[in-house]
Amino acid sequence: MSFGNHQGGNGFGAFPQQAPQQAPPQGAWGFQQQPPPGFAGGYRTPAGPGPAIAEETWFEVEVPFAGAPLPNRCACCCGPVETRRAVTATVTIGRTHYTRRMDIPYCRACEAAVAGGGRRGRLQGLMGLGMAGVFPLLLSLGWLYAPAAVTFVATPVVTLAVLFALAKIWPEEPIARHRGATSGPRDAVWMLPFQVGQNATRLAGTHEAWMRELGALHHTPVAPRGKRIARAARFVLVPILATLLAIPVWFGLHGRVYFDNPTTSPITFDIDQGSAAVTVAPNGHEDLYLPAGRAIIDVMFNGRAVDRIAADVEHFGKHLASPFGRACYATVSTAYGSAVLTGPRTQMAPAGQRWHTLTRVQNVLEPFPRSVSVGRGQSGAVRRRFTRVHCLTGASLL
Repeated sequence: MSFGNHQGGNGFGAFPQQAPQQAPPQGAWGFQQQPPPGFAGGYRTPAGPGPAIAEETWFEVEVPFAGAPLPNRCACCCGPVETRRAVTATVTIGRTHYTRRMDIPYCRACEAAVAGGGRRGRLQGLMGLGMAGVFPLLLSLGWLYAPAAVTFVATPVVTLAVLFALAKIWPEEPIARHRGATSGPRDAVWMLPFQVGQNATRLAGTHEAWMRELGALHHTPVAPRGKRIARAARFVLVPILATLLAIPVWFGLHGRVYFDNPTTSPITFDIDQGSAAVTVAPNGHEDLYLPAGRAIIDVMFNGRAVDRIAADVEHFGKHLASPFGRACYATVSTAYGSAVLTGPRTQMAPAGQRWHTLTRVQNVLEPFPRSVSVGRGQSGAVRRRFTRVHCLTGASLL
């Protein structure tokens, strides 16, 4: 590996020449810009702070055990050791978690940069998640009938835009390359996954001189592993979490409405004067998710309204709309496995209703499934369905 000269540098391990009888300038954390005698240095880069998200080459070294001795220099800049920072790795086998820990030496300036970067990243991530929780609500207020797909796609995009805006407004501290540091707001050394049952522990680091000294200390080779990803994990994890958060938020703002057509002609249910519509075949049914709140449903036949249903959609609710109020419905219960059914098997719904609010009902206008899944420790379950029935006999018509 070779490096070009930058501002007087002459290769790896050399430093810019200092003008005679001139006090060295101070660095960003009060360190002298020129390293003290014997200072190994880091990457050959121009003097002065480097980009905060510059790519960092990292190297891998295997030590004999987790408590193995480490070089007595800062792992980030090879400066004096003033504090330590723990790194851990966890491997899970079955339900058992195995964790190893090592205390990595740092100077106070480098440790403060890493700790500050961690706090900054967590705060920005929480702010992004907060926006993810609010965005579906704001979208539903501005676009009452926004489709679920639009919400689920727009939420991570907006969250990512918020994260980039926060990174621009509240940027990371630059890497202090002028004093040999190779990492800024992220750990200069971290632990890689290990083999359970073996003492050998793999460490990864961005300071080649420190890692090579570690390898020489334990007589193990140093393997370069390319570039560390510049962007922080929050730019990937937070949009994913935002999408997962948007799903229950969206469903909490809507209710599921089943539209039943007990007639022999196709009819259309027009919701809130064309905001949404669904056409149902004769003796068929369809369902839509409608925003929670008051809604007016017009029943259309051959282009004209023949009936009107006043709907009150509940959050997370389940409802059924039926025109004219002439069809009869009932809640039918059945037991699976060792469960015992108590009470009547069939309970008729009030007659003449166009709008039904359903509670503790698993199936609507559909037959019972052949089998159901139950939780651990359970050997049976009771399931309920809401269906159209004969008004006199109570026999199911679907």
